[in-house]
Amino acid sequence: MQSTAARRHAPRARHAARTRPLKRILSALLVIFAVLLATATTTAFVAYYRLNGNITAQDLERVLGDDRPAKVAEKAADREAQNILLMGSDKRKAGIGSAVEGERSDTTILLHVAADRSSAVMVSIPRDSIVDIPECMREDGTTVPARPSEMFNAAFSEGGAACTIRTVESITDIRIDHHVVVDFSGFKDMVNALGGVPVCVPYAVTDSKSHLNLEAGTQTVKGQQALAYVRTRNALGNGSDLSRIDRQQAFLGSMVSKVRSTGLLLRPDRLYNFLAAATNSLTTDPGLANLNALRKLAQDVKGIDTKDVTFVTVPNEPYPADPNRVQLKPSAEALWTALRFDQPLPGKEKKPSATASARTGPPLLTAPEAISVQVLNGSGVIGEASRVARELTAAGFNVVGVGDATAVPPGGIATTTVSHDPAYDESGRTLGAAVAGSTVTEDVSLGSTLVVVVGADSPAVVPVEVLGSTASPQAEETLSTRSADDDICA
Repeated sequence: MQSTAARRHAPRARHAARTRPLKRILSALLVIFAVLLATATTTAFVAYYRLNGNITAQDLERVLGDDRPAKVAEKAADREAQNILLMGSDKRKAGIGSAVEGERSDTTILLHVAADRSSAVMVSIPRDSIVDIPECMREDGTTVPARPSEMFNAAFSEGGAACTIRTVESITDIRIDHHVVVDFSGFKDMVNALGGVPVCVPYAVTDSKSHLNLEAGTQTVKGQQALAYVRTRNALGNGSDLSRIDRQQAFLGSMVSKVRSTGLLLRPDRLYNFLAAATNSLTTDPGLANLNALRKLAQDVKGIDTKDVTFVTVPNEPYPADPNRVQLKPSAEALWTALRFDQPLPGKEKKPSATASARTGPPLLTAPEAISVQVLNGSGVIGEASRVARELTAAGFNVVGVGDATAVPPGGIATTTVSHDPAYDESGRTLGAAVAGSTVTEDVSLGSTLVVVVGADSPAVVPVEVLGSTASPQAEETLSTRSADDDICA
């Protein structure tokens, strides 16, 4: 599935901030799954076995179809990066707070777990983003037609989890490995089982709509107050959906930190209540509904430090046709590319040691966007091929695969090479100029796809100028992020 020129959601204006039933809490509910991954204690999963039947399995392979993005990032110790789509679900019946019967999702988070299991990123996708929703198939076999320039959360309400997955894959070009749908029903019980969650408010709050009543400063919320804290729009912030997302991310971080506290989940009473509330609220794909698979994934990531659990909202800006909506900034592509290739977020990456400039010579004739490239790792350093692939993608090249080179000597291949079929000499010149310091060679077996074998010289990808080309590299911006161990008052 190809990436579309998607646009991002807009914060709701204050006039849209009227009270809605429990669906406003759904960002916080998604922490259930993050918590299960983050704790991963043996004791937790002994108790969890008793609750195995609570999780509902949802197999969407048939309706998702075959035209999906490929996974391209390198493995680490035979483990792949995992991209898990977390969706909040508000089940409604007509006449109870809504004239519409069915399910809605106001919260979607893309959870990316690194292949080396050293970090995790949780990307919030605002509900009011204006995006292109692709054609989707519902679970009953009916079809939802493509809907350009539509609010993002319409994908779930019209086509369920499968349509949301297809929309996210279309926007990001990232393959979704697993999905989790979380219902709000167990939220208060889950928070209470943890003994409450610390929050911080800058001023005293008394809100008649959400029934939030808090003193200024740091305090622990439980039950209805926790629900109101993550739900309210008027009482805290500027009344926008983006402001509420910031607060909900802080709540998620605080909740993960609370769960990771020493010995918290070793208390059988709290443990059972927490897991009962969590599992009763989950619907997942069969790959995660299997208890053993969930346990293995949780054990893989149990060593992730809270400082390495990062929360970020997709870069967005007001949608010109409606300032109460948002659209995707061009810089969001850099975020998606980083996750796709399992690389650090924009502004967080380590810079390569090489600083060579592009080659001089006759003007380049073939634009990067016309060149397909496979990137292989011959450096001996895990992640180098993914780094170069990400930088080539940002420079406009079409990266079609990432993998390991064969017959790599100890210490890696000394010099990066660019190989091309003789019929694609101009493509080879452009790619060779972009991969600074590389050696360009011919290989009659390659066909239309060029190959970069990344060496131990840690090559930099540099901008190239092509005669007649108007394409420009992706814009990057420093993302505003927070980690799970940030000060709750920050």
